[in-house]
Amino acid sequence: MKRSLALLIFALTLALTTLAQTPDSTGPRTKRPNPTKQAVHQLKTLQQQLNLTEDQVTQMQVILINRDVALDSIRNNPGTDHRSNGRSRREVNRLADQNINSLLTEDQKPLYAQWKQQQKEKLMEKRKSKGN
Repeated sequence: MKRSLALLIFALTLALTTLAQTPDSTGPRTKRPNPTKQAVHQLKTLQQQLNLTEDQVTQMQVILINRDVALDSIRNNPGTDHRSNGRSRREVNRLADQNINSLLTEDQKPLYAQWKQQQKEKLMEKRKSKGN
């Protein structure tokens, strides 16, 4: 029953967020992954690295999709103040991290921190190679 309810909530969230996305036609388009696909890819990676339970997978899926949709919304509808946009992105990521950490076990938390550090290093490498 709980699993069915969780899947129903997930499906409704997915449907609503997909419908709520409107394309921005005011500037050059950069190829960005669909927030839902991005969340699914990240979930698969975390599921393998952290040995998540089915319940954790369901909860993590909702957190990641909500985070990626919120970030996509900020990206597609930026305000005029870049600092405010940055603060909004950081807040979305902070809340998602807080929610993820609250559902992880004590054994999984260091693995998640290590994974996050690896992602940060990959991003820095990508930025460094892009600048050259």
